Amino acid sequence: MSITQISQALWPSILKVQDEAYTGVAPESLEVLKSKWLASPQTCFVFQLANNHIGGYLLAHPWGAHQPPKLFETHDSCTSGHGLYLHDLAVSQYSRGLGIGKQLATEFLNVAKALKFRRVLLMAVQGSEGFWSALGFIEVSDAKVCSSYGPNAKLMSVNLQA
Repeated sequence: MSITQISQALWPSILKVQDEAYTGVAPESLEVLKSKWLASPQTCFVFQLANNHIGGYLLAHPWGAHQPPKLFETHDSCTSGHGLYLHDLAVSQYSRGLGIGKQLATEFLNVAKALKFRRVLLMAVQGSEGFWSALGFIEVSDAKVCSSYGPNAKLMSVNLQA
């Protein structure tokens, strides 16, 4: 089992994991997901199981705004800043309970710090705010959340600079 950067050949498996993971939010298209990866391949990962199946993935890209990007829209690679937006972390329903999400998130945060990013934003969906809180994220209480993220979605952030 290992965490590796995403390659072109892994997209069918990533789409399968996305379909398994999201029940409260419609899946995004391959074009939309790939645009996040192409904007920042060094901050996008998969968790490859011993049998070479993908147990989960994480997509993040540079983001300078204080509000999250909208779902279902491709990422403009011109967007920059000192922050990252963690667009998606999904774990296959067949790999739950193995700590894959935490391992992917920890690897991502370590890479983000090494790349000198100052902050990470994300939308906690499907009741995941407890998971993100345990990793140091706090809710951005005054944020306007687009309804496309589903009911009870919460914008969360973590500062990476000490």
